[in-house]
Amino acid sequence: MIVLENVRKTIKGTEVLRGISLTVKPGEIHAYLGHNGAGKTTTFRLVLGLLVPDSGRVEVLGVNPLKSPEVRAKIGYLPEYDLLYPNLSVRDNLRRYALLKGVYDERELRELLEFFELEEYAKKKVSALSSGTQRRVVMARAFLGSPEVLILDEPTRGLDPEWRLRFKRFLGEYARKNDASIVFSTHILSDVDEVCNTVTVIREGRVLFSGSLEEFRRSAPAEEAVLVKVADVERAIAVLREKGYSPEVVRGYIALKNAEPSEVNALLVKAGLRVEEIKRAEPSLEEVYAMLYEE
Repeated sequence: MIVLENVRKTIKGTEVLRGISLTVKPGEIHAYLGHNGAGKTTTFRLVLGLLVPDSGRVEVLGVNPLKSPEVRAKIGYLPEYDLLYPNLSVRDNLRRYALLKGVYDERELRELLEFFELEEYAKKKVSALSSGTQRRVVMARAFLGSPEVLILDEPTRGLDPEWRLRFKRFLGEYARKNDASIVFSTHILSDVDEVCNTVTVIREGRVLFSGSLEEFRRSAPAEEAVLVKVADVERAIAVLREKGYSPEVVRGYIALKNAEPSEVNALLVKAGLRVEEIKRAEPSLEEVYAMLYEE
């Protein structure tokens, strides 16, 4: 479990965190969202035991990470940028990190090389690898020692679609099987929708929202759209425009904002059009996030 309670931190005269509170429970994948400069990296450094808070409480697995090397060894960290030893091989990068962390296990190392499809690169220097392959090395490194807590900063950055999907599935399984507390920071909100249970949004060091994913969806007054599917799209659009609507075509549907499904359906049927489907569409997480941030 990760607990931050009313945490404040000033760096070089700037108050970066202004009373941050959040809890990440075992088995939970918690999205930590905010614009660049919002305070996310500072939060991570506090959880990793690399910074001292000015005030407030930081606990990881029930203790202050600053005072417990044992707890720090149970934290896996995937940074946004791929910090590796370029002149060492993939295997030696992982081995050195595991030894420094005190979690070296040859069998686990082999399993991670296999899962992240790094076996054929194991003896190659990291500098000779593509950016996507280097990212997989950093991903594998984060899971050394089967950490109970994971801090993932833009984890799917640089991955192709297949690996993004594989990693998200793996992460969900890992959280369940290991009862791990996972912090997932990203600007790709579709990833949040697919893997996260809970969400915290921060702006300028303050919490704007913290709660479940469903509560997050309801937290901002983003406009719902009405989606309509008809056989004669062009004629339907013409009918709707005549009545003052501003229809758009989205993935095979006609999308309308500020509309009531029953009224739209009646209008199209009266015009002699056959309505195949009509429904409300929830606002996307991107829309909710933008509305919340702008309030």
